[in-house]
Amino acid sequence: MKRSFSVFRLSSILALALALLSAGAVSALPSRIVLGGKAVLMVADAAYLFPQARDRVVAVAAADQGMGVFLGALDSGFSAKPSLDRAAGVETYAALKPDLVVLKSSMKKALASGLESLGIKQLYMDLETPEDYFSEIRSLGEVFGDRSRAEALVAFYRESLASVTRRVATIPAASRPRVLVLQAQSQSGGSFEVPPASWMQTILVERAGGIPVWKDANPGAGWAKVGPEQILAWDPDLILVISYREDSKKAARALSSDARFAGLAAVKAGRVAGFPQDFYSWDQPDTRWILGLQWVAKRLHPEIFTDLSMRAQAEAFFSFCYGIDAARFSTLIAPRLAGDYAD
Repeated sequence: MKRSFSVFRLSSILALALALLSAGAVSALPSRIVLGGKAVLMVADAAYLFPQARDRVVAVAAADQGMGVFLGALDSGFSAKPSLDRAAGVETYAALKPDLVVLKSSMKKALASGLESLGIKQLYMDLETPEDYFSEIRSLGEVFGDRSRAEALVAFYRESLASVTRRVATIPAASRPRVLVLQAQSQSGGSFEVPPASWMQTILVERAGGIPVWKDANPGAGWAKVGPEQILAWDPDLILVISYREDSKKAARALSSDARFAGLAAVKAGRVAGFPQDFYSWDQPDTRWILGLQWVAKRLHPEIFTDLSMRAQAEAFFSFCYGIDAARFSTLIAPRLAGDYAD
């Protein structure tokens, strides 16, 4: 059963996979999948929610933010797979003879036409919001020929999200804490950045029942630098500090001890915390965003999340999403837990 598609949008790959499955041509599903481009760790971690990825993914772009590569610990055959430069050109992809290349949507402008000219099929994924995850996990389910796994994953995320949003729904706006999320550029706390209004970090704060004080200050498409004066002017009730390459707890402690910020309400109340991490930080639109949401909710509203154990939530997440049992969690994930993740 031949198809002439060369560039896949989510709708077209769904239609193609459904057609192949209905015709009984399971073997026609892509068997040589390459995960590439910038922000590849979001794409790769989403693909590996499906056990079939271990056999069908043949190459992955570099996915180390500075604290190790998660898939290297998850997939015993990962070290034998080529690691691409995240800025690799179309020739590099062509040399791998892929059936399908999966990339973040932000890479389409740079690569789509070149890959199309070589007849290489592509799937572009947004993976920026919870709703993106619901729809795009289903798309991956079609790619791997496992719609039942996709539906189970979507249900897992939806139920976990709803368990948070139901509890915070009754909190009036006037009672919601004012929150500032900062990315520390070093553990010394010398400079900070805030995320854009549309990014996952902002979404997590809002859905966890908080008010992101920086939202109107960064309507752009990337991290924006902020100085001490602006941080003092916001004077948030709670500060959550992100560090992608180092332990965020150290960056949070550096901010708390910085004399410039001694007058902040969050500092005075001891409400400055480092975002949890394992291989990757839980704040970003990686599969771990649901853990980030649960943690933010508990930090903002500890009185209504007394029964929420982040250790238990993390164990459940890695078990269901990646098949990591309690014993492997203790040896693989637990030693890497950093930031102020603890209950």
